[in-house]
Amino acid sequence: MLPTKPIGYEISSRAAFLSIAAIFLSPLISVIFLTSWNGNFSDWQTVARLFFLPALYSEIAICIVALAMGLNLVQSFRKLSVSAKIILGLWLSVLFSATIFADANPPVAILGAGFWLVHAMTFAAVVYLIRQAGLEHLRLEKLAFMLPLAAAAAGLTIYIFANVKGLDGDVDWVSFLPAFAHIRHTGYIFAPAIAISLAHLAAKPGELEKTHLMLLTINSALMLWLGSRGPVFGILAAVTICMICFPAMRSVRFVTRAGVAGTAGAALSLLAPLPQHGAFGALQRFWNGSTDPTAFSSGRLNFWIETVDLIWQRPLLGHGSLQFQFISANAGGIYKHPHESILQFLFDWGIIGGGAFLVMIALLIHMAFFKAKSPPYVKLLSAMGFATMCVFSLIDGLFFYAYPIAVSIIFLALPIATGFPERQA
Repeated sequence: MLPTKPIGYEISSRAAFLSIAAIFLSPLISVIFLTSWNGNFSDWQTVARLFFLPALYSEIAICIVALAMGLNLVQSFRKLSVSAKIILGLWLSVLFSATIFADANPPVAILGAGFWLVHAMTFAAVVYLIRQAGLEHLRLEKLAFMLPLAAAAAGLTIYIFANVKGLDGDVDWVSFLPAFAHIRHTGYIFAPAIAISLAHLAAKPGELEKTHLMLLTINSALMLWLGSRGPVFGILAAVTICMICFPAMRSVRFVTRAGVAGTAGAALSLLAPLPQHGAFGALQRFWNGSTDPTAFSSGRLNFWIETVDLIWQRPLLGHGSLQFQFISANAGGIYKHPHESILQFLFDWGIIGGGAFLVMIALLIHMAFFKAKSPPYVKLLSAMGFATMCVFSLIDGLFFYAYPIAVSIIFLALPIATGFPERQA
């Protein structure tokens, strides 16, 4: 008779899998609950669409599950090196002290600090749960299939909704799409989905290959049809980085099949009818931007120049979280971030807090991708996903929103959770 697994171990395995799955599936959940045929949304739906609340709720649930299963944050902090304790402590100090000095909208600054505290706790919770489960029982291949599948299902729902509603109708498609407060937010779900399919195709050729090729084609087509250009930069940069670092990404089989799938997706995006609104059609927008630099940058340069000036108004501790729309003249009370992650962190937390946060991320990247002894599949999947999101964030505000932050946390946590003995992490 085979020995039975302890009940607690089985619970750990399921908790880790379901926790990550909840985040990966949140775009599909958003489409289900945050869609309105007539464009009238409740107050909760409006806020949920803007802040990706299903993903944030999933993060909170992960933290609760991890704490219930034995995660001790104080003990985890004590295990950190002295330098890591100083950097983390410095960032946390500025995170909360910046809310005290935030004079534009202090209650919102406090809310923003709370969001980031949840994100930080989510990282610790994901690492803890994966360690408790063990990589062999995490079913990572299934999770890697789930993320692009959820993106494709959400995107197809949007496509069908738009066609049934009428592409030629008088509809504000920028802010009326199912699930998303702005059409550009759709890029935040397709970027990691495409990155994961590419990584899986390179790392495990022959395993679910046709499925990931199909998902890669569908997600590429939907992303381009919806007009997102930023993910293209992130994905191409990540592919270049991973080709240098991972031999599997340089195989003829991978390059050929991924190239065919991506080209097929681009062709489908051109063949599919577009709404009259110019926000759709990424390839068309690339073409228009090639002749008009203003159209190419979509006004980002003005945001970046202004943000640098605003940073120097409060260079040490920053303006506080979620304050950009209340301070920036270019934001007009609408745009929530400067569309560039480094400027966003420096604006929010100043040189001290923003600098500490960036150093902390750099240390985690070094641990995850240079020191960790995680399996090649884990490292390639994580590197492709995290690099895509980081490069994308340099021209967009995805690190303002819960879903792309949560997905990036998982990409960064996976190698750390699986590549070190617990006492070394």
